[in-house]
Amino acid sequence: MVITIDGAAGVGKTTTAKELAKELGYQYFDTGAMYRAVTFYFLAEGVDLQKSSNISESLKAMNLRIDFLSGNEMILFLDEKDISLKIRNQKVTSYVSEVSALKEVREMMVSIQRTTTEKGNFIVEGRDIGSVVFPDAKYKFYLTADYDIRAKRRLADFEKINEAKNINKIKEDLIVRDKYDSNRKLSPLKKPDGAIIIDTSECSIKEQVNQILKHIER
Repeated sequence: MVITIDGAAGVGKTTTAKELAKELGYQYFDTGAMYRAVTFYFLAEGVDLQKSSNISESLKAMNLRIDFLSGNEMILFLDEKDISLKIRNQKVTSYVSEVSALKEVREMMVSIQRTTTEKGNFIVEGRDIGSVVFPDAKYKFYLTADYDIRAKRRLADFEKINEAKNINKIKEDLIVRDKYDSNRKLSPLKKPDGAIIIDTSECSIKEQVNQILKHIER
């Protein structure tokens, strides 16, 4: 079974999904990390995002592997090198929305996501999981949060990888990214049909997870 958790950056998708996976004994699957990995690769290779042929050729040459470890951890390997932390840097963050909007990239990633979850139970989080990738999922959730709260969370993420960042700039970037992601033609960020909205602004992770569990138990 697949349970979907969608929402914008900084709403608590990742931590909530990981804890929910532990509670249910499911595997955690971060689809956003896949798009970050592609972005990381494209930046390293100097891929021209305006040329469809260049994008397609680069995707075919890309050696990306997902490894699910014990404790519901998900590790991404590019050419057999662990890039799980490297994809979290600011440069990748700045370009990931643009790369994610590319048709060739989305088609490849969606195919991998569906194939990967064919056997087993997964908590899958992202921006179009309940709306595009798994529209028929039995349980779908959409997380939201106040921009100031989201900015604080993103700042903490950057501090973990030793990247200094101004919180006001982070908030501005979140607003711009939301507008871009919500208005793109291909798989825009939106509340999936039938998804339950959970505002995480004033919730602890435990409270977020408990809300989801209560809906599932019903």
